[in-house]
Formats: sequence, structure tokens, C-alpha cells
Amino acid sequence: MFLILIMFKKSLIGLTLFIIALLLGHWMCGYGYLFRGVAYSYLRGQSGPGINEAHLFYNDTIRSNNPVKTPSSKKINSTDLSSKAVETLQEIKTACFLVVKDDSLVYERYWEPYSQNTPTNTFSAAKSFVSLLVGIAIEQGYIESVDQPVGDFLEEFNSMEKSKITIRSLLTMSSGLNWGESGKNPYSDNAKAYYGQQLREQVNALELIEEPSKTFRYKSGDTQILVYVLEKATGYTLSDYFKINIWDKIEAESSALWNLDKKDGDEKGFCCFYGLPRDFAKIGLLVLHGGKWKNQQVVPNNYIKKAIVPAKEIREKNGEENFRYGWQWWAASYKGSTIHYARGLLGQYIIVYPKKRLVIVRTGEQRKKVLADGHPADLWDYLSFAEQVSK
Repeated sequence: MFLILIMFKKSLIGLTLFIIALLLGHWMCGYGYLFRGVAYSYLRGQSGPGINEAHLFYNDTIRSNNPVKTPSSKKINSTDLSSKAVETLQEIKTACFLVVKDDSLVYERYWEPYSQNTPTNTFSAAKSFVSLLVGIAIEQGYIESVDQPVGDFLEEFNSMEKSKITIRSLLTMSSGLNWGESGKNPYSDNAKAYYGQQLREQVNALELIEEPSKTFRYKSGDTQILVYVLEKATGYTLSDYFKINIWDKIEAESSALWNLDKKDGDEKGFCCFYGLPRDFAKIGLLVLHGGKWKNQQVVPNNYIKKAIVPAKEIREKNGEENFRYGWQWWAASYKGSTIHYARGLLGQYIIVYPKKRLVIVRTGEQRKKVLADGHPADLWDYLSFAEQVSK
């Protein structure tokens, strides 16, 4: 018995030393962010990022100085979703489903614990916001065109290898850089960018692995580089530039938050914008109306027209023509009509359906699998459900 206890004690000591060495090794190899990731996810009963965790991070506040309530149709919620539609929305943990037609709310529903006043994370739908700011910066003369080299703004991109990367390369996700995109791999660049605190250093360390402006490979790092271009070009932080040129212009109903990588750090422009569904709908309306809000042109119309349709200058990984991605906006065909949309990791959507004059917002904690056509299966559900309630 005594011998067994000694062996157990040695094994326990050995296991403890192994764990300590493993943790130290991760920290020394640049994986210290994993500890924060575990604390912010698994220790909170989650398997990854959530839509309601702004309080875990430092944030910039984007205040709404000119709030105007989104108009509601007299017939709002007069036509309900079918029981099958409601069941589908509940199965994938929907937080909100909202439909605007002809600039007025025709349907709005929330599922507990979320409500009309609960700000949630856009995740990658924020990328589409960054794109709109690029168009504004070009119109204001801060950026010459989408074909201006990134190296004109960021010296780290003046090297021989990176000098061919243009703003267009970044908008079309064709930078050729070695960013590892994954929403599940804890060792991915995405996980490090989301939980880490050295975002700028992470982006600057990226290396070129293929020719820029040729192949579409979805990379959050491309969007983050656009953030640094905008800040260098305009002299504003991303949050301030967004507030002045979009949030105030669309008369957002509520203030919003943009996560930072650390205190007084950089906005995570590739994700992590927290706002209310009604204000997300206003972004959709801005796009629906070609960049115009009421009588003011907020985003140049010619930029909007190019941003929301597939960029023909790039190809898919298999060499086929790109039919689904524009300048940080997704595009698809539904019943023979073109739709445009922003989308995020857990099923965040701002969908613009011009033919029906609809804007659809869906927020939630899950989404369905991405199909062979490059679009998540639940996208088609939301379009169908919106048609049900907007007749």
C-alpha cells in the first residue's frame, strides 16, 4: 500500500510538472491568448465566442447623438410566421428576427433572454461596415482609389513582397497573405485576433504566400488591415470615423460598442461591433437606397454599386468565377433576383432584397451549414420567412 502511495505521488508530481511545462510553453510560443479564450468561453459554459459578451473586453463607445426611432407599419406583426418557421428559428437559437419593408418595420420578434434593447455582436457582419467607410474615405479624398497600394499608408506593406497589395486586394479578400481563417480552431489567427491583445503586431507579421488580387480566400486579417489604412488615411479612429460618417447620419436609435484588443487599443474591425437590430436594419436601408439616407448621400452610390455585387476581378480557389463576394459584402441570387448581405459567425445577417424593398435582420447564437454554393442554408430560410410576413 505504501509503495502504491509513493508511485501515485510521483505520478501526480510528474503530471503537475507536465501541465506547468505545457502552459509555460504555450505562453512562450505566443499562445497566451488561449488562457483568456478558455476563461471567456469554456469556463462560462460556451464552446467559443458568444453574441453577448462585450463586458469581457475593452470597448470604444459609439454614441448616438441624433436618435430617431425606426418607423413601424400600421400592420406590424399583423401577419405571423408559420409554426414551422418559428420552430426553425428557435432550433438555431435565434435572438431576433426583424423585417423592414418600404422603410417601415413590418415584423419584429425577440426570443429570451434577448429583447429590443439588448445589443449583440455582429461578428463578421462588421466587415461590411468597414467597406462602407472605405467608400466614404475615397469620396472625401483621403484615399485615391481602391487601386491605391496599401504601402502608401502602412510602411510594413512597402516590402517587395507586399508592395503589390492594394486596397482592392483587401476589399475582395485576395491579399495573398497567410492568415489562417477558422471559427473553431483555437490556434487559428482568428482565435488569436479575437482573444489576443496584440492585433496590430499580428497583422504586421503576416507574410505573402500567393500573388495578390487573384484568388478569393476569406481572411479576417484583410479587413483588419483596412482598419489601419482608414485610420492612417483619415487621422480618426475607426469608431470615430464610423460615428461621424455613418452612425450619426442614419440617426441610430442607440449607442453601440466596438471591441478593442486591449485598453486604449485597436478596434477589432473584422468583427465585434455591438448594436441593436433596429440600427442594423438602418445599415441595410442605407445600402438598399444606394448609400443615401433621406436626402443626403452618405456613401457614394457608385461605390455601393460595386461593393455589393460579386467582384469579377477575382477567382474562387478552384479557378471558377466568383459569384458570391463583393467588396466585403456577400451576394446571392434568390428566385432570380439579386440579394446583398452582411453575415457573421453565429448567424448574424443584414440582408438587402431590392426587388421586394426588404431589409431583413437576424441575430442569434447558431447558423446552419454553409452549402456548396458558398451561402449558409439558413439564409434562404430568412428570405422565405420575410416574404411570409411582408405580403
